Amino acid sequence: MVRVLVVWALLAAASAPARADAGFVWAAPASCPDAADVRARIERRIGPPSAGSVPGIEVEIAVEAGAFVAHIDTRGITLANQIRTLTSARCDELADAVAVVAARLATEVRAREAEIARRATSTGIPAAPVPDRRAAGLWGGGGRVVAVSGVGVLPGVGVAGELALYARRRSYFVELAGTRWARNAKYLQNGAPGAVDVSLLTAALRAGWSPPHMYIRAWAVGEVGPMTGAGISLNDPQIGSGRWSAVGAGFGVAWPMFKHARLFGSVEFLAAFERVQFILAEGFEVYQPSFGVARSSLGLEIGWR
Repeated sequence: MVRVLVVWALLAAASAPARADAGFVWAAPASCPDAADVRARIERRIGPPSAGSVPGIEVEIAVEAGAFVAHIDTRGITLANQIRTLTSARCDELADAVAVVAARLATEVRAREAEIARRATSTGIPAAPVPDRRAAGLWGGGGRVVAVSGVGVLPGVGVAGELALYARRRSYFVELAGTRWARNAKYLQNGAPGAVDVSLLTAALRAGWSPPHMYIRAWAVGEVGPMTGAGISLNDPQIGSGRWSAVGAGFGVAWPMFKHARLFGSVEFLAAFERVQFILAEGFEVYQPSFGVARSSLGLEIGWR
């Protein structure tokens, strides 16, 4: 069974161009060979050090239904399926199968690089280096500071600052964020001095998809926090406060500027299920947030993929 799966994996690897990435990752139970042993098996199949390097793939071994299962993430070395699966009753045999696949990928990388060099020599144009976008480990994480603007939650167009911390495992991430919105005034009448100054402070939890070999992210979000209103030029300057809560979804792009720094931009859409209603003593409603909220953000992210 393992041999059939290995042959299938080799054919899939050969069906698309390849590219080398640094960082071979091996995660396996203690009863399995360690990373150094597997790397040595790969290098024996590649040949001398000058023949090529161990490709930057990520292998995670798990025990499922009494068998050892290897999930191989090629991280975009090929354009074929990113995740491949091999199964065996013995982990040592599975390590050999992984070494065969990795050696085949290294051969494809070497052949592609040789072809690029040959074309560069024949045309006289030096080959441009391929940026290393996809090298990443099993885990990633970092922090972010962004400026936020949005409509629907505060009067007019609201602005805020947000601080977030996130952690990634494989292609999924979770994130905790705190956002402070600047006060915005809602006037009772145009040209009149009376108004309510509305402010909001929220905590948000995001969870979603963040493939380490791509720049894009998508997530679901839930947030909650106190919303307060203070009267301006009113008989009763204290309007009150209440809880704001909403859920929604968003997507973003983390564009690398340096090794550990990325320019981050996002768009989110939320639906509120708790909205504060600010009412004067005589029963007149001054302001209530909209049911639907849209916002965008732009800022700097520091971390590792």
